Amino acid sequence: MAVTTSPAPSGTTPSAPGLGARLRTGFGLLGPRHPRHALPVEQAEALSLPIGDDGVVAGVDAEGQPAVLGINRPTPYDVVLIGGLWTAQVLALRTAATGARVAVETGRPQAWIQMVHAMGGGQNGLAVYEVGRVPPQGASAGTPVLVVRDCGMRPPRGRTVSGPWQSVLTLLPYLSPVAPRLLRQARLTGIQRVSPDEAGELGRTMGLTRTEVESLPALPDGVTLWCTDRDRQYVMTQPTDAEIGLLGTPRRMD
Repeated sequence: MAVTTSPAPSGTTPSAPGLGARLRTGFGLLGPRHPRHALPVEQAEALSLPIGDDGVVAGVDAEGQPAVLGINRPTPYDVVLIGGLWTAQVLALRTAATGARVAVETGRPQAWIQMVHAMGGGQNGLAVYEVGRVPPQGASAGTPVLVVRDCGMRPPRGRTVSGPWQSVLTLLPYLSPVAPRLLRQARLTGIQRVSPDEAGELGRTMGLTRTEVESLPALPDGVTLWCTDRDRQYVMTQPTDAEIGLLGTPRRMD
């Protein structure tokens, strides 16, 4: 059947060129037409998008910007935190809030039980196990896992290792004979306040600058020096009201 078209009535605007062709070739319905949004050139620098790194917000850096730890990864990722239980628990809470599951391997379950109750009795992202009793977690891209090893000064070797979508955070309250081995295999290390002797040893082991070594014995509660092979960043963990209600204020000692 032939299709004929009539001229547009006087005073109206003809259809855009090619409009009929677009509709016939399956590009879908066309939305309403509005004037274009324009931004003067002199205002272009003010345009920004609030998009940062993906991960767990560990706190703020020296400029007050969010400091993010990329804990959920498709490759094995080991983290060592030489510091206090409080910081490890805040990181565990925030990791669970991203949708990951957290498995805590600990010799002091009483220190974690309040968190378990607050999160629904272990059914909503956090479970506590005895040392050496962490079962396979079945980590995947859809359900990443963080294993927190709170096993004292000498965490034993075990089957709880990092893997695809399963990161391991080992908490050390102080340096110990096993620390060098753990630091060598870690891709990220957090250091909180330590003694001058420990700071010197860490400086030699990790290649810290003299300024960084001298700062470690005087770090305030809640401040961590996070280190990778190439980067160093001081981060202050600022708890939310809910975190203070559950865990208290920042502290280095437990």
